[in-house]
Amino acid sequence: MRVLLLSSNNSLSHTAKALALREALERRGQEVVLAAAAQRSPFLCDLGIPHRVLPDIQEVDRSPAPTPAWFRRPARFEGCVAAERRLIDEARPDRVVGIFRFTSRVSTALTGVPYDSLVCGCMLPEFPDVLGFAPGEPGAGKQDEFLRFFYRTSARRLRPALHGLGHPEVEDVRSLLHGDRTFLWDIPEFCPLPRLPDTEHVGPVFWSGWQGDPRGAERLARPLAVVACGTAGVASGPLERVARLLAGMGFSVLFAAGPQEAALEGTCGHPRIRVSRFAPMTSLLAKASLLVCHGGQLSVFEALAHCVPVAVVPFQPEQAHNGLCLERINCGCRLVPPVPFRGNRAVYLDVCGRQSDQEIRAALSRLVEDRRIRASLEKFARLLAHYSGADTVAERIVEGATPGRQRLSAERQPNVGACKPGDGTRGGAD
Repeated sequence: MRVLLLSSNNSLSHTAKALALREALERRGQEVVLAAAAQRSPFLCDLGIPHRVLPDIQEVDRSPAPTPAWFRRPARFEGCVAAERRLIDEARPDRVVGIFRFTSRVSTALTGVPYDSLVCGCMLPEFPDVLGFAPGEPGAGKQDEFLRFFYRTSARRLRPALHGLGHPEVEDVRSLLHGDRTFLWDIPEFCPLPRLPDTEHVGPVFWSGWQGDPRGAERLARPLAVVACGTAGVASGPLERVARLLAGMGFSVLFAAGPQEAALEGTCGHPRIRVSRFAPMTSLLAKASLLVCHGGQLSVFEALAHCVPVAVVPFQPEQAHNGLCLERINCGCRLVPPVPFRGNRAVYLDVCGRQSDQEIRAALSRLVEDRRIRASLEKFARLLAHYSGADTVAERIVEGATPGRQRLSAERQPNVGACKPGDGTRGGAD
């Protein structure tokens, strides 16, 4: 059986999920073709992983979260669908799996290839709550109004593209994130969702291949706090501030700066802080007392699996909602009070800047000292232990294969090789 994996470009963690699925499928003897956007190609080339490069609607502004620009030009959407169709015609997969990718439902429908989607539950149109707000919190109505307007307006802007492609229109652009089967990388205890047909909570999809270089990490004493900027390249200033506060509270701090070049140097002067671009989270969280991050679900679930509380400083509503979910299960907190987001990430930075050092220190101290939080973490870690996201998705794919399709797959030999300089698959080949 041949499986084509298509990851979106807005977060490197989506590429990591594709790599985890690739490993799980190959362990089961399946053939995998991996595709990612040009921005992610150097990362994959450094790892020596064969892949193909595809355009992504996200590349118009490289935003880490959906924006109006992603859907403003129907021709761009049609171009991404056309590129996917060309790859499908060449690779001739038995099944396609899209990871938070808006175009793949359309391209697979047009080519007649079965399509599965991997996504988080709070980004589906059936999600009933307001991202980032508990019921009754001030600003919830404004946030709900803005997000509904955004999802519906984006769908209307895509109507010319969908009509031209012969695909049915959608009322909410998030509908395009559904597949024939939709796999959710969260769990219902974290983010409840109404029961939906052909939708399954598979749990977190972890990948352990990060090439971290935490200078002096092996010498970090306990208590240890990990402060992670994530992979999306957002402002690191608030997290640098938190790192310094933690160091002043007596923590050793590993600061994972991600793509933030300035942050790689900005926190180096403090004797209690060590800086890395990426961090080997599995080994670090095994000895950590606390994680502070932007609230990406991959980082959050990695921490919870190790019974580590999480403090969230978000830059977009989905991450703000992850902070809210952490509070609801009593395993973490939002360091930023809820604020309506209308497309400008600065609102989170502004409200974070208004929090006093004393308020932040008090919130962080509670996370590591409250015995009730420790009990909740242990309970949730036991829940997560029942899930194995990548393996479950791989098993569902293999279970759904027919003998005829598997024999047909063995006859196909697409020209999908390892990336080499000059072969058109390097990240600079826009």
